[in-house]
Amino acid sequence: MAMLTVNEYSKLPKAARLLRSGDEETLKRGTPVFPIQYYLSNTADPSYDLPVHWHKDFEIIHVISGSYSILFGNDTYELKKDDLCIIPGTVLRGDAGKKSIALFESVVFDPEMIRIRSYVSDDFINASLSGELELAHVIPAGTPEISDIAKAFFRSFKDMSEGFELRVPALILLLFSELKRQRLYSRKKTVSEKKARQAQQFESVMNYIKENYGKQIGLEQLASVVGLSPKYFCRLFRDFTQRSPIEYLNWFRINMACDKLRNSSLKLSEIAFECGFNDLSYFIKTFRSFKGVTPLKYRNID
Repeated sequence: MAMLTVNEYSKLPKAARLLRSGDEETLKRGTPVFPIQYYLSNTADPSYDLPVHWHKDFEIIHVISGSYSILFGNDTYELKKDDLCIIPGTVLRGDAGKKSIALFESVVFDPEMIRIRSYVSDDFINASLSGELELAHVIPAGTPEISDIAKAFFRSFKDMSEGFELRVPALILLLFSELKRQRLYSRKKTVSEKKARQAQQFESVMNYIKENYGKQIGLEQLASVVGLSPKYFCRLFRDFTQRSPIEYLNWFRINMACDKLRNSSLKLSEIAFECGFNDLSYFIKTFRSFKGVTPLKYRNID
């Protein structure tokens, strides 16, 4: 595949780089008629962060260089150079606990666009989108046919040449056809009622944090959202995110602070307060622990 080095990445304009935060999932993909979005991520960039999250869209990740540790549901995968990762909608995903240095690109798209552009009724596509079939999570580098399709697919987003809107959906269909031909899928196991209930509880807490991160929130309050004891809630939350509830809350708050630092002229103390920190020194300390730089240095990063 055509590679971008980390040095080449640093020369890209800010608009071409990716700041992924917990609030990123409120953004719309592409346009209503072309619901697909390309992202480029450098995990070494101080502005980068991808907390555990989920959305209804499909995602395809390609590692350009280095290795990337990704949390996929309850599993962790180590993606190497030129590996692909296919993530269906509603599956938890994000940076794994292990720090990794990588440059990777991803495309997120509304899965309905596949069905709309499939001119024949295809049970494989329908079963893949409904979750009845589970596609292979990781496609190793050099997999016949699929690697060539992926190369053309991601190159299309860099070229944006004439016919782009037709070429991209066609390449997604080609990818699905190869997954079917090479039998890179399995029948999805039935999720237990207990696991389904826990997933719903986790989603409720995540939504609560998104809506209330600027307020004072404690462990007991988060646990009460789903009616669990603080001890059991902590264990459940760590199973899903590999972080404690308070660690995640602070992580989310710092990501919100990053957006305000970059896109507003608010004073540091005002940003800290709006993001749920009453103590400015604690905010600065927490910010540095997550980002490796102080808030002011982060604000001035080119």
